[in-house]
Amino acid sequence: TVLSRDGFAQSSFFAEGYLDGQAFLHYDHKKGRAEPRGRWAEKLAAETWETESTVLNATLKELRKLLAEILPLQEEKGGLHSLQETVGCNISEDSHPRGFRLLYFNEKLLLSCYPEPLGCALLQPSAQTLAMEMKPWDTDGFLSKPYQAHVQGELCGRLQAYLESWTGFMERTEPPAVNVTCRKDSEGMVYLTCKAFGFFPRIISVVWFRDEEPMSRDAQEFGDVLRDGNGTYYTWVTIRIPQGEEQRV
Repeated sequence: TVLSRDGFAQSSFFAEGYLDGQAFLHYDHKKGRAEPRGRWAEKLAAETWETESTVLNATLKELRKLLAEILPLQEEKGGLHSLQETVGCNISEDSHPRGFRLLYFNEKLLLSCYPEPLGCALLQPSAQTLAMEMKPWDTDGFLSKPYQAHVQGELCGRLQAYLESWTGFMERTEPPAVNVTCRKDSEGMVYLTCKAFGFFPRIISVVWFRDEEPMSRDAQEFGDVLRDGNGTYYTWVTIRIPQGEEQRV
């Protein structure tokens, strides 16, 4: 995403990468680099981020140039304007990759490109007018066959490689770490919370024991199993007991 305010391009540039809905890439516009998000992404080779940084920096230049060409054709040139590109790849059950490219102007879908037979489409009357006035889109830009081949080939190739690495990472098993905290209320009751974190996969059972026997579900307050930012999960269970009985659990 690139922004323009009152006709002047803003320095900020926003970009994120997702695999199966999980964020794995973030572009730091101050550093001009793509950086990993999550434990799986951090294990990828340094060359991965060099490649992604090069691609995103080139995309930044292309989008700023395109936004500069679009703005003069708008009735309202002042204020804040945005141009956003979404590039991705769907891999079907037959393992055949199908790349796609979408372009949004001011958060409205302007153009879309999918593999044949769908092809490229100008979804708004204003987009059709823009396309007629901006011939570069049809020759060496958004609608060009070389660029669509790049999306279908190079981009889908990178995503397939990521998917293979991701699949292996998702098949791993990581045991939980455990932390217990204690707090007391004014009524002389003690709240003990057991937090389990850093585990994978998501399935887990956390239960408090009292006198070496599992406590009933009604005596325990269970937290949800939530995804952590590093690709693992965490959860917690809390019990309320009279002060002085801590040694029984």
